[in-house]
Amino acid sequence: MKYILTALLIFLPAIVFAQNIFKTKINDEKTGELLAGVNVFIKELNTGAVSDINGIALVRNIPNGAYEVRFTYIGYKPFEMSIKLPLENPGKIINVSLEPAAVEMNEVKVTSTRTSNRVEDTPIRVEVLGLDEVKEESGIKPGNISKLLGETSGVQIQQTSVTSGNMAFRIQGLPGGYTQLLKDGFPLYGGFSSGLSLLQIPPLDLQQVEVVEGSSSTLYGGGAIAGIVNLISRTPGEKPEWSVLLNQTQKGETDVSSFYSGRSGRLGVTFMASYSNQKAEDMNNDGFTDIPQFEQANFTPKLFYYFNGSASLMAGLTLSYDNRKGGDIYAINNSPDLLHSYVNKNKSSRTISVLKFKKEFSSGSSLTFKNSISSFNHDISVSRVFFSGKQISSFSELSCLINSLNNTLVLGLNFNTDVFMQKNNSPAFPLDYNYYTTGIFGMDNWDVSQKITLQTGLRFDYHNKYKSFFLPNLAVLYRFADNFYLRIGGGYGYKIPSAFTDLSEEQAYQNVCPVSSNVKPEKSAGANIDFNYHAVLSDEMNLSIDQSFFYTRVDNSLIPQPDSLALNKIFYVNSSAPLESKGINANLEFTLDDFGIFIDYTYTDAAFNYSSGVQHLLLTPLNKLNMTFTYETEDDWKSGIEAFYTGRQYLNNEEKSPGFWTIGVMVEKIFKHFSIVGNVENLFDVRQTKFESIVLPPYTSPAFKPVYAPLDGVVANAALKIKI
Repeated sequence: MKYILTALLIFLPAIVFAQNIFKTKINDEKTGELLAGVNVFIKELNTGAVSDINGIALVRNIPNGAYEVRFTYIGYKPFEMSIKLPLENPGKIINVSLEPAAVEMNEVKVTSTRTSNRVEDTPIRVEVLGLDEVKEESGIKPGNISKLLGETSGVQIQQTSVTSGNMAFRIQGLPGGYTQLLKDGFPLYGGFSSGLSLLQIPPLDLQQVEVVEGSSSTLYGGGAIAGIVNLISRTPGEKPEWSVLLNQTQKGETDVSSFYSGRSGRLGVTFMASYSNQKAEDMNNDGFTDIPQFEQANFTPKLFYYFNGSASLMAGLTLSYDNRKGGDIYAINNSPDLLHSYVNKNKSSRTISVLKFKKEFSSGSSLTFKNSISSFNHDISVSRVFFSGKQISSFSELSCLINSLNNTLVLGLNFNTDVFMQKNNSPAFPLDYNYYTTGIFGMDNWDVSQKITLQTGLRFDYHNKYKSFFLPNLAVLYRFADNFYLRIGGGYGYKIPSAFTDLSEEQAYQNVCPVSSNVKPEKSAGANIDFNYHAVLSDEMNLSIDQSFFYTRVDNSLIPQPDSLALNKIFYVNSSAPLESKGINANLEFTLDDFGIFIDYTYTDAAFNYSSGVQHLLLTPLNKLNMTFTYETEDDWKSGIEAFYTGRQYLNNEEKSPGFWTIGVMVEKIFKHFSIVGNVENLFDVRQTKFESIVLPPYTSPAFKPVYAPLDGVVANAALKIKI
């Protein structure tokens, strides 16, 4: 342990205290919403700061004197004010309100890096969907976050089950189990509970979505081999907000959701409630559902208390319920009989409590304690086969952020527990487990010069079954100019073996063997290179280009033993060959006045490299292209056309699926207190069932082909957004 502490101590910088500190809180003039990522700059001193997620910016090391302070934020008009230091009240917070402008670009702060830096200042690559994008996607798919994540560069949404409609998200071509899903930094969507997570999280209460591509285990522990997706919730603003969203599709889905946020004095509150239901649909008349029947509800109240002295406490609760049926549509709409007996039923409930205390200091440093407890119950039945289980997991973390003149240091200690208890005794193989993990980590962001920022990180995890993991990482940001920079980074990751995979869930965990004690943890090493260029060509013209390259190698990958599959069992073993994923991602954004063009292309080559030859990873598109054209007039109209190309994917026996295009169109008319959204997805009704039959006989106990294309076809929806 002394070696670990010694390694962490090398990050500790010398703290340099300022002569004066200028502290300001910045919000939106119209909505009162706190603004993260605002540039605060003092020209006379060539120094400044950036506001954090609470709208707070601290400029330190200011000598006595009079200065002009300039506030700039893309999407808002610049603002200047005069100050004279020292202030009469040195601890006073100066409130500043910025007026929105017509042009908006993605310049925001990110919290997934644990430092709350601007995305432009982070040595690791972070893709961000901001509040405006979250709101737009909420009007298209308000029931869950699958559509929202599908819009993110480098992320592939894959349907893993024909009958339940379950989905997983893949980063850099790697299976969904290699990506860690977080909500406000809490990692409670893994193991048994990961299966339906994408379908059970509504987007209405989200502030932004952050995707870190590449190994992030140093920051967040096991399971983040491909990266992390962090869903950031909205917090109370200075002005109360209440919004209601009503949505209806032509295929029988109804969504109702509401979000409230308000603050009075030291107390603040947010509350989100949503309800969705969908009737079963058979699009190709083969007798089996292409859209499952489901009913789900979510409730998320949170209470905030703001102490004197820049301390805050947040306590929240999330309650969710999901009940879905898929399979033989006659059996679902009527009742099963001898000819129509196949029904896949999934009933689940989730309860999550969260607690967060944060103390901020005048130097810009902070101390944070977080705790969360999650209980997940899931019952699965397929015809006469039944499986039921309960997962209880917890996460506790104590961390401190230390700011100095050129360094930002994060030190932390966390403790995770994960317990699974099988409720029924019908399966031949019990899958119960009881895990805990203790972790200690440190990370330092060092501004070596105006051009170079160096990030070094180190984590040590101890697992009660799989013992020790030592995870270093290194990343460098080099600025060729203010608008052109390079990132190079790499790190190590790991994942604890688990029998709870998409394949096992599709089999309702029948004949799934527990993971053998001989199976080793999966370990990875990865690297990323990223070039980014951004230029303001004129007052109305902006250009952003991002080009990245990625490589990840996973050793001891968990795979089903082929011989066990032939015996209708699933027995997991370590692959004898490494899994390697490599490729490129190119992203272009161009805006001209009210028009915008966004193009994203990803090439992915993911395969097991056996000595006898290459075995490509199934259902990973070699080429993926997203193109979006938008037209927006402020507070009036929003419209867009989306075109997505999904390239050929490897299926069984090295066969490839056909490539295909899908087209979507969206229009939103904005009024003072409400807006109306009209949207059509998959305009030309592209469906896999047009290419082939995916249900294989016997139909009382069918098998299903892998899903590589949409099954639901064209989906039109109309949504009403009400803002009170």
